[in-house]
Parts: sequence; structure tokens; C-alpha cells
Amino acid sequence: MPVSARSRLFLDPPSATLAHRLWFGWALVWATVFTVTMSPCVVLHSAFRPTARTLRAWMRPWARFVLGMWGVRVRVEARAPVPDGPVVFVSNHVNSLDIPAAMVGLPRPFLYVARHEIRAWPMVGWVLDKTACLFIDRSNARRSVADLRRVAERIRGGDSVLLYPEGGRSHGHALNPFMRGPFVLAIESGVPVVPVTVVGHAGLLSTTEKLARPGETRFVLGEPIPTAGLTRADAADLQERLRAVIAGELAAFGPAE
Repeated sequence: MPVSARSRLFLDPPSATLAHRLWFGWALVWATVFTVTMSPCVVLHSAFRPTARTLRAWMRPWARFVLGMWGVRVRVEARAPVPDGPVVFVSNHVNSLDIPAAMVGLPRPFLYVARHEIRAWPMVGWVLDKTACLFIDRSNARRSVADLRRVAERIRGGDSVLLYPEGGRSHGHALNPFMRGPFVLAIESGVPVVPVTVVGHAGLLSTTEKLARPGETRFVLGEPIPTAGLTRADAADLQERLRAVIAGELAAFGPAE
């Protein structure tokens, strides 16, 4: 990647300046106002049509507004076309910018697959619980297996899904260990896996330090990896292959923290 292209990205977290604290406050106020205003509409619509298309119809304008008010530009880069039919998108998970960036960057409707704890989050958890979001309870092995099977049924029924195999946010330009479950799910669903790499989010927002700044972020769609013919025994290899792809994309933009 040319140095000029790399230099437009912030890979280090925002510094603790008054300007960055004020920008965080500005971003938080506008995101909260628009989320509270829009939430009843998407929940009501989803009560009659709880589909990925309904979620996208409301969440994509929400994402564009939120990112616009935050001063965040999303540059989408596709290494290869996304195949027709349902797919499993597998992405690294950095911070709160991941969700609006996914709504802008992914080329088709999809279902979120989130950990069960998010249901308890104020406003966000309520909206996701009432719309086309699927939850996985990792605290109980039996419930986790049952939840994964329900997700697989939705995929085989034609829905694409977005998974975060790190299981939590990295808050940086690096990867946490991947969990095996998402890759077993992809294999059992029999659909292609599309690696997704988000780059630059950690340099624009720090929710732990309450800092933010405007700038550009990248949303990279990798080459799809087929799962046809794979078995559960191949899940570890698929996991390492996806992790290597995403780690390689991150390394191309700069060193990990």
C-alpha cells in the first residue's frame, strides 16, 4: 500500500486532548438522539416483518447519519465479489464503530449474531432483541449449541449473517484469539465465508477513555472461502485461515499494537 494511502488512517488511539473529549461528547449526543428517535420505528416495523431487509432499511440510514455526524468516512475495498446467496461474514471486532461501518460496508442485508449479554445494554440491546438479531448464550454449552443450530437454520433458509469470532472488542489494531464456534457454524451451514477487516476504528474512537476524532476508516471485504465438502473436523483449519487473512490485512495497513 502506498505511504500516502496509509497516512490517511489513524492507527493509534486519540490522544487525551480537550478537542478529542469534546468530539466524543458531540458524537455521543448525536448518536443517542438519533438512536432513540429511530428505535421505535424499526422495532414496530420488525414486529410485522422481522427480516434482515427490515433491519437494513432502518439501520443503514442510521449508520450513515451517525458516521456523518461523527465525521467518519468509510472507504469500502473489495478484494473479490461477494457470491450470490447467503454467506457468513467474519469480521474483527474493534469498538462501537464496527456496527455502523458494517451497515454501510456490507453489500447485502444480514443478521447480527451477538453474544447474549448485549440484551442487557440500554436501548441497543432492546432494539436488537426486537429485530432481526440472533443471540448466542456462551455461558451455557447446551444453550450455545442450540443457539448455533438456530442460526444455521436461518442461514440455510437464505439469510446472511455477520459474526465476530473474537467474542469481544480488541480496542486496538490487533486481533484477539478466535473462537471455534463460528467456523463450525459456517461449515454446518455449507455457505461461503467472507473475511471482513475493519481498519482505523481504534484510531478514531476510544470508549474507555471517552475520546474521539473525525477521520477515515477502511472496510475490507476479502476473497470468499468455500465450505462445501468441509466437516466439523476442518473447523480449526478454517479458523486459522480466516484469522491469517484478517491479520494480513491489518499488517498491510501498519504494525499491530
